[in-house]
Amino acid sequence: GHSNVRDTIQNVCPHSASYSNGRIQCVFSRQIITSDMAQDVPMNGSYYLLYGRGENTTGSSPPLLTPHGAQLTPSISENPIEPDTASNEPIPTHPCPSSPSPSAVYRFTATSSSDCVQSSCDYFLGIRTNDNDPTYLDFVLEGSATGWIGVGFAPNPAMASADVLGCVVQISGGVAIVDAWNVPATSEVQNNDVRDDIQNVCPHSASYSNGRIQCVFSRQIITNDTAQD
Repeated sequence: GHSNVRDTIQNVCPHSASYSNGRIQCVFSRQIITSDMAQDVPMNGSYYLLYGRGENTTGSSPPLLTPHGAQLTPSISENPIEPDTASNEPIPTHPCPSSPSPSAVYRFTATSSSDCVQSSCDYFLGIRTNDNDPTYLDFVLEGSATGWIGVGFAPNPAMASADVLGCVVQISGGVAIVDAWNVPATSEVQNNDVRDDIQNVCPHSASYSNGRIQCVFSRQIITNDTAQD
């Protein structure tokens, strides 16, 4: 997800807010049309709603709405919604398939050496069709690294414009599974990965220990993010 900054003018009227046992609840009001036309959209317009939640990992004060991943974000509304007149709409969900078993056989593998096995390769990639949902592929990435391990799918041998799936070690020691893409070579920041607006990965497991990263996840063969997947 994208980082955000506080509006210069805080156009919200707080009513109540609480946090207990891992659950947040808040009630507030906002004018349909505010005086901050630069940063507040008119609530009588039509918009896609972005449903999100996340952890406070920055330690900032005050805390920010930090970047998030697919595991903490239900979805985006399927159609534009007018907030001032909309009726109930269930949040669309795309259930993730079951996790592959630890003994699953991956029909495609790529290794850093022809004589290594998954647990000893400096780089190991496995891809298979999910057993319970053939519209998904299962991935396993494992290797020796202290920062990240990933795989890119590129239209040519260059890195630019590649669709990237990877696992990144966090400051906390946890591992995030991310859906990203390498910006085109014409961009001012060339060949750096940018998190996709829609995180089309289903995390199953991820770990970092003794200099080795390992993660297992699934992704649809064809996603709804045709611009970045």
